[in-house]
Amino acid sequence: MNVFLIYAACAIAGGFALRVTDPIIPMVAEQFQVSASQAALLTTCFAVPYALAQLILGPLGDRFGKTQCIRVCAFGLGATLLVSLLSPSFGALLSTRVLAGAFAGGLIPLVLASLGDQFEIKERQVMIGRMLFAIISGQMLGSVLGGLMGDQWGWWSALASAASVAVMAAILAWIGLRHYVSAPAQPSGSTRSPFSGYRQVFQNPKAPWVYACVAAEGILFFGFFPHISALLGSTEPSSVSSQAGLVLGAFGAGGLLYASMVRRLVTQLGMARMCLWGSLMGAACCALLISLPGVQGAAALLFAAGFGFYMLHNSLQTQATELSAVARASGVALLAFSFFAGQGLGPLVFGVLFKHWGMQGALSAMAVGMIVLGQVAMRYVCPPLKSKAMPAS
Repeated sequence: MNVFLIYAACAIAGGFALRVTDPIIPMVAEQFQVSASQAALLTTCFAVPYALAQLILGPLGDRFGKTQCIRVCAFGLGATLLVSLLSPSFGALLSTRVLAGAFAGGLIPLVLASLGDQFEIKERQVMIGRMLFAIISGQMLGSVLGGLMGDQWGWWSALASAASVAVMAAILAWIGLRHYVSAPAQPSGSTRSPFSGYRQVFQNPKAPWVYACVAAEGILFFGFFPHISALLGSTEPSSVSSQAGLVLGAFGAGGLLYASMVRRLVTQLGMARMCLWGSLMGAACCALLISLPGVQGAAALLFAAGFGFYMLHNSLQTQATELSAVARASGVALLAFSFFAGQGLGPLVFGVLFKHWGMQGALSAMAVGMIVLGQVAMRYVCPPLKSKAMPAS
């Protein structure tokens, strides 16, 4: 069985589970008699444990073998998502999202690290680029299918679709990887702490800027995702969940376009200008979102925002892989932690802004933040003097 396809299935399952609840927030709120802001915690309660798990699972993958950790995490994700279907209360549903997020946290980072173990640098760039399609596709399918199924058969069916995808990925991983055991980076009898790599990473003075920028990305670009139904509801009152899913899916489609053009963009623009233009595209789309009515207009803006986001994110991601050559897995784990911590905090930050300033004010504040983020990334992470031909993931 093709190991790359098994890894891709695990990456799809993790992304699908993360984004599937975004378009069904109003349905969940109505079902459990909670506010939309409370229901939006379904995203936060998945993303924050996902982020925290990186700090443990990355080093443990180096110590005990990445493939074995991937198998365990895939099984745990599938099992907890199945249990979520039996949740009798909103609190129970939140609890299952916490556990699912923690298990999902071991999938994508360990998959990318495993590809790094298996391929030389030139081939690695191609394989990680292909894996990017799987990661984005999983998130995009979660948004689109979650919304469509929610409108057709209710919020429970959207969660059931995420559980089905995760269970299939777990079966593939458990069976297909049982004879494929990656060697631990550190012998089991080693006295060296598995977390000592983090010290190596932060010896690079650029590290704090990289992780701060990635966390800010998660807050600014993803904070309004659970609130997209409220935005569309003012102009498109019918079938809001499916419309929200399609609009959010357009963000992933923009990422797919970027993935198909990444080599050309890195060569022609270089990292510094990719940071600049990516942040400006995101800011413009965010500022215009409230004033361009209709699902088609919102989808077009989210498509452009997704393209801009991956221009910025890919540049930061590449820089993170160069922070420490001897602790690359720990560097990637910290990147994922920072990014998903930002995604988890984003809905909370946007909710506070929305409460005090309204939708237009909140989106405008996010747009200003994106512009500042691009400038910081250019100055402290990807300065113009850097080579334009650095590898991109």
